[in-house]
Amino acid sequence: MMTWDDLAAGNGCSLDRPRAAQEAHWEAVATLSIATLYLPHNQTYRGHCILVFDPRHATRLEQLDAHEWLAFADDLHRCVRVITTVCAPDHFNVASLGNVMPHLHWHLVPRYKNDPRWGAPIWSADLKEDLDRRLTPGDRARLLDALRGALRHG
Repeated sequence: MMTWDDLAAGNGCSLDRPRAAQEAHWEAVATLSIATLYLPHNQTYRGHCILVFDPRHATRLEQLDAHEWLAFADDLHRCVRVITTVCAPDHFNVASLGNVMPHLHWHLVPRYKNDPRWGAPIWSADLKEDLDRRLTPGDRARLLDALRGALRHG
């Protein structure tokens, strides 16, 4: 079993490229200037996406050069705008933690006043207690289409 230190060093990191466009946890929405946006299958927070840094293995922001940081920040801003347009959340959380998977990525989490953890963090201290909500296949397909369309046109 890989340790966090192994993963942080880039040994066996599942977020390093190449990555499958679709796998057990997510499906690719779009490849942007320096990152790829994924829609996880868990949609407890409708529109929750993950934006993964593509060019190489990196674990923290200070490991990026100025060009990479500007491109990554631009991709992040673009995705937050698109998800907000498509999903109309009441609030928006953006988190880059790396505590479980030490590869630079952002969780883009729309928040809704009626979501199960409104006013609190989305994650539990015990990962086994995290919530898991799946969309119907049709609803998931419509959300993917809407996100892809909004990224193409905006």
